[in-house]
Amino acid sequence: MGAVSKIVSEFLDSLGKKVFMTPDQTASTYGAKAEKIVKEDPRFFKLYDEEDIGRAIYNSRTAGSGLGVTDPQRFLDMAAQMPLDQKGFDFIRETIDKKKADIAAGVPREEFTFPQLGLRLQNDGSLKVNMHDGRHMNTAMKELGYPKSLVEVVPQYKTPRLQTMSPDTPVFSEESFINDVEIPSRNIGTLGDLIKFLSVAGIAAPGALSAIGGQNGTQVQNPAQN
Repeated sequence: MGAVSKIVSEFLDSLGKKVFMTPDQTASTYGAKAEKIVKEDPRFFKLYDEEDIGRAIYNSRTAGSGLGVTDPQRFLDMAAQMPLDQKGFDFIRETIDKKKADIAAGVPREEFTFPQLGLRLQNDGSLKVNMHDGRHMNTAMKELGYPKSLVEVVPQYKTPRLQTMSPDTPVFSEESFINDVEIPSRNIGTLGDLIKFLSVAGIAAPGALSAIGGQNGTQVQNPAQN
């Protein structure tokens, strides 16, 4: 068994036991996309909670979201800016340093905190980021030299599945406010340049993830994490 197959097999075996699925069910629901994830960077399975990865895979097949790869800096460019290393915001640096220590120790991110970006279609056909989760994690990964990060990309309001949109679609960053000063949205690139979607043909078995994320597999957000 090759290294890639071994990592995927161990992930599927562990996840299947947690969500009470047979090996065949687990493999058919998660296997193909798990293989794509491990080929991007096998360390992803040590960075994120197993059930969170499972939810993101399921959501990308049934709930309209997309599971993709970006790099930490591009994630930070898309999300609202943080006052990193500025006076009065020491807690941000403390949080990032804690995540760096967790990564070094092999402690995965907490459950229900898988990195996300919400994108909304604008009247001019562009996309604008309007929701995020994962800035501290991606800052930690950037500072540790990780070249890639996983992200669940969620279409907002009437936005179509992002995987079906042109890769040339312009993407604008999320607006933010720091010390009551607005940092406006800006054009940061195209959808194809910013996110590589891990697309796999096929449909998951209905209700296969009810043990994880409800009957439609949607992820539960933890507002304390961003």
